[in-house]
Amino acid sequence: MLIVDAQIHLWNAGNPTSATHRQVPAYLKDDALKEMDAGGVDAALLTPHTPWDPNANELAIEAARQHPDRFAILGNFPLDKPESRALVNTWKQRPGMLGCRFTFSPPHQSKWPTDGTIDWLWPAAERAGLPIALMAANFLPKVGEVAQRHPNLKLILDHLGRPPG
Repeated sequence: MLIVDAQIHLWNAGNPTSATHRQVPAYLKDDALKEMDAGGVDAALLTPHTPWDPNANELAIEAARQHPDRFAILGNFPLDKPESRALVNTWKQRPGMLGCRFTFSPPHQSKWPTDGTIDWLWPAAERAGLPIALMAANFLPKVGEVAQRHPNLKLILDHLGRPPG
C-alpha cells in the first residue's frame, strides 16, 4: 500500500512564525526523507509556507526535481501582484507542481478572499486545470459561492475547513 503524507513544509529561513509548528531554523528535504523512511511514508505533498520562508517554493521544487518519486508540490505565488496572473497557465510545468495552496495567514491577506483581491484566480485556475488548496475556515461561504460559479475548479479545504486551535 502506498502511504502519502498530504502536507509537509520545507524551510531554511529561521524558526516558523507559528508556534504550533516545529521550532527549528531549517527543515529540508533530507530531514523529511529521513523521517518519511523511519515512519514508512512513501511520498509526500510539499506545501511551501512562504510567510516563514520566501524561498520555500524553490526548496520544494528542488526536492521534487531530485526525488520525483517521493515529492510533489502545491506551491504558491503572490496573489496581489499583477505579474502573478501570468503564472497560472504554466504553473504545473514546474517540477513536481500539481497545483497551489494559499493560507491567507498574514493579517494583510485575511480579507483577500472576500474583498475582490483574488477574484481573478478562480476563473484562471479553472481554465488552466490548476487545483487550489485553501485554509478557508474564515470564508467558507465564499468557497461555496466560488465552487458554484466554477464547477470545474478543483478546490481543496485544508484542515477540514476548521479554524486554527
